This record gives sequence, structure tokens and C-alpha cells, in this order.
Amino acid sequence: MRAFPNPVDLVQGTGLAPSSHLQKVLLSELERLSALPSSIGSEKEPISADETGTFEAALRESQASEGCAIIAEFKQGSPSLGPFAAGTSLHDQLISYKEGGAACFSILTEPRYFLGSSRHLAQAVELGVPSLYKGFVISEGHLFDAAESGAKAVLLIARVLKEHTAAFAEAARALGLEPLVELHDLTEIPVAQGSQARLVGINARDLSTFTLGTPSAAPLRAAFPDAVLIRESGLATPENAVESFSAGFDAVLIGEALMRSANPKGFLERILAGSKARAAS
Repeated sequence: MRAFPNPVDLVQGTGLAPSSHLQKVLLSELERLSALPSSIGSEKEPISADETGTFEAALRESQASEGCAIIAEFKQGSPSLGPFAAGTSLHDQLISYKEGGAACFSILTEPRYFLGSSRHLAQAVELGVPSLYKGFVISEGHLFDAAESGAKAVLLIARVLKEHTAAFAEAARALGLEPLVELHDLTEIPVAQGSQARLVGINARDLSTFTLGTPSAAPLRAAFPDAVLIRESGLATPENAVESFSAGFDAVLIGEALMRSANPKGFLERILAGSKARAAS
């Protein structure tokens, strides 16, 4: 097992201004490190780099049957918007996601800015849908927290972990967690390749400014021919999601639009219908 970096060094090493949204969240994560588990009761069997895990399998099964896969996210706020869905029933929202055809859940766990909790993830697991620990991982304690909460996958942000991404990915697999490595630009591809990532996301939102771009799947497919490619952030409508599939992505991760929707189940059903219409045309 590779050595882990000091979380303080990781956060200080981002080069971001303390006022940036990402740095604020990372500083929040630093403050709660002492509340995270220092170990886990029983270590799970590792998931090898060429083995399909539960989370990946759910995405691939949905892609095979529906022509696409959706990771539906539960979050109640963000650093840029503040609380925008505070008080939303976790159970009701996730049931709508499940009935609408979501292949997997993504659960925010950072409490200060996203109003998240690992307790939310533990409750989501009870619905039988593979769930992603959507946090800002900077320590092994985050991985223990994800595993103990019942997550099947964990988000690793290459922009934050940099050359340590592979160490975190290895440790995640040792706990039975599938690493979803998130990129923000193509210069981070070698980092993700070094981690042997089978789940690769590209975040259309710059986490330092929270402005949006339009990523392409083509260079990612060349770099990760066998990975599940996931488009994250900035998908405001079902049509935006369908456009992402047309651009070569295998899956999308949608949070804010679903949390704001009066009919999240219908929102997801429109994505699936649009995907099938695209495949038939």
C-alpha cells in the first residue's frame, strides 16, 4: 500500500485562493477530519483493476438496455448557490430517482456547503441502488467513512489529489470501493491513467470558479478505451443529457436540475426516452 500525503499539504498544494469555492470546501473537509473513522471493522476484498464492480456493472447494464446510464444525485446546496433544496425528503427524492430509471445514486457528504452527510448515503444504500460517496476526499478517513456508509464507489478529484490519485484509488479498492476519477482538463489524463481508473468523469464545472464549459468525450475515449465515461455538472435539461450521449459519453451525473425539478421521475424518464429516440434515428 502506498503512503498517503498529509491532508493539509494536499489542500495547501492546490494553489487555489482561499476564497475559491473549491478551496473553501477543502478547508471545510480539513476541519472535520477528526470526526471521520480512523479504521474500518472488517476490510473487504480488493477490486482488481480489470474487475467490474457493482457500480460500474449497474452503469453498463443500463447502457446496454437503455442506451445510456444516469447517476442521480442528492444534494441540498452548493458553495455558489447556498441552500437551494434544503429540507427535501431524501427518501422521496431517491424513490423518484429509482422509479425514473436511475442506474446509480450520488450522495453529497460534505456538510457545510452541500448540506450533505454520510448518514444520507447509508439511508440511500437501503434502497438497493449502488451509491457514490460524493465527497472531497483528502484522507484515508474519507475512504473509511465511504466504506462504512455502504458506498460502492467514491469520487477522487485529480485536481486535488494529483500524483497521489493512484494511492487513493488503490486504498479505495482495498476497501471494496470503486474509484471514480474526476478530471477538469486533459492535462490530468496521465494521473487518471496511473490510477487504472475504470470510471472516469469530466466535470464541466470549474470547481475554483464554478463556471461551466462544454467537455468532449473524444480525447477521453482515446485515453480510456475501456472505461465508463461520465459527464458531470451543467446538465440543466433532459435534452442536455441526451446531447452528452450524442457526444460520446456513456453516463451522466445530474444533481441540481433534479433537485429543483417538480417531477424528478419524469425528468429522468425524458432522458431515457430521448436516448432511445436518438438511437432509433
